Amino acid sequence: MTALPASIGRYTVLGLLATGGMAEIFLGKAPGGAPVVIKRVLPHLARQPAFVAMFVDEARLSSLLHHANIVEVHELGQVGFDLFMVMEYLEGESVAGVMRRSAHRSYHLPLALAAHVIAEACDGLSAAHELCDDDGKPLGLVHRDISPSNIFVTYAGNVKVLDFGIATAEHRLTQTATGQVKGKFSYMSPEQCRGESLDLRSDIFSLGVVLYELTTRRRLFKRANELMVLRAVTEEAIAPPRTIVRDYPRELERVVMRALDRDPKNRHASARELRDELRAAIAPLGHEPMGLAAHMSELFVDRIAQKQRMLRDARHGMPLDAVPSAEIDETSNGQGHAAPSSAASRPRRRRWVIPVTAIVLAASGIAAWQLATRAPDVPGEPAIVAASPPVPAAPATFSVVLGSTPPGATLELDGARVGVTPYTLNLSARRDVDVHLALDGYATVDQRLVLDHAQEVLVPLVALPTVPTAAAVAAPVAPPKPVAHPKRPHPKPSDPFRRFDD
Repeated sequence: MTALPASIGRYTVLGLLATGGMAEIFLGKAPGGAPVVIKRVLPHLARQPAFVAMFVDEARLSSLLHHANIVEVHELGQVGFDLFMVMEYLEGESVAGVMRRSAHRSYHLPLALAAHVIAEACDGLSAAHELCDDDGKPLGLVHRDISPSNIFVTYAGNVKVLDFGIATAEHRLTQTATGQVKGKFSYMSPEQCRGESLDLRSDIFSLGVVLYELTTRRRLFKRANELMVLRAVTEEAIAPPRTIVRDYPRELERVVMRALDRDPKNRHASARELRDELRAAIAPLGHEPMGLAAHMSELFVDRIAQKQRMLRDARHGMPLDAVPSAEIDETSNGQGHAAPSSAASRPRRRRWVIPVTAIVLAASGIAAWQLATRAPDVPGEPAIVAASPPVPAAPATFSVVLGSTPPGATLELDGARVGVTPYTLNLSARRDVDVHLALDGYATVDQRLVLDHAQEVLVPLVALPTVPTAAAVAAPVAPPKPVAHPKRPHPKPSDPFRRFDD
């Protein structure tokens, strides 16, 4: 077994979380003591310009996405041939892990909560779909790899979308040609299986598959081989959920079947529309008394204790004998199979100072979060799940906390200075705002945010190099020239790497 590196860049390495064909994923500690996840490209790939271009793509896309329902990427760095990405560390499980453990224990996650998980994922995905460049032009981002492995639920009850590694967007350095198929076959849309050009409605279909499986506890397109899977996705009839689960709500079934329509024109036009229909469908079911966090705590009580012990040892500088995998496959003989997992924030109101939740990243399509593609299938036969009430409705008024790391950045909303981060904004209705953050020594940030529920938005600021030298920027490939901003220039994306001297 290869010895762990003592550090990567300025981060102390605590343990190995997962190893894929393209990268290693480590548990690390930032200089301030906060736990982080470090994704380091394997050395032989870090020397290949084509692969580095894909890795830079992934980090770039992730750095543009700041939303409570999308995993946060803090930093992209390079020291020598160590090319790495640093992400928030969170405690929780992927939806794949939730389904596996639920099947193993015959545990029924209430329908309202299962639909709530997908509605929250829709929130994050809509932020990605609606992402624009500095001139307000939509980037046309499509995730292309939505699956149970790439939707993450924290023990605190938050939901995040992971892994934009094979996402397509107009500004990407590396483009996937039409006709090239990437992703997990049993969660692809029919048009993706045929290698056709895609838009956001392909992600809607994939969300529909996950929603179907999470609410019926039955795999939709599982077949003996990939060819049969592709045929099932593109041709075979889909059994309505009410034929599998007794008392499955008719309105929820209508939403699921619309998302799974093979004609993209008949699906929901946006993730936001799917979210709204899901929330409307579960509203009549009443109130779920326990809530998602309580169900996660009951389902994963042993894993929560295990990870808390690990973090306690890490905080005290104790060596880690073992790092628990962030996702478990419970087989009949009780053995666990490790697969990477990811991260998200604290209960609906995310703490902006220290990220606290599980292992970010379910092995990526471009750069090595590939372990997810090899995750075992969800076991279990069809189950009867009783309809349960939904999570409580959002209050009439809500607060949004806008924060930054480091804090103290000047904050402007829609061109007017309002204070410094962290800043609390009290709202009574949805508001779309243009956010501008500025702090001496750091690159300015301009981002349009959709604020429609209580949340804390954390924006990591990127330090500007003090002495630009050839050694400080070591990208094997040259990213495209940045788009000039008419008022507030952004940091040049041609400088994707920062070099650390410690």
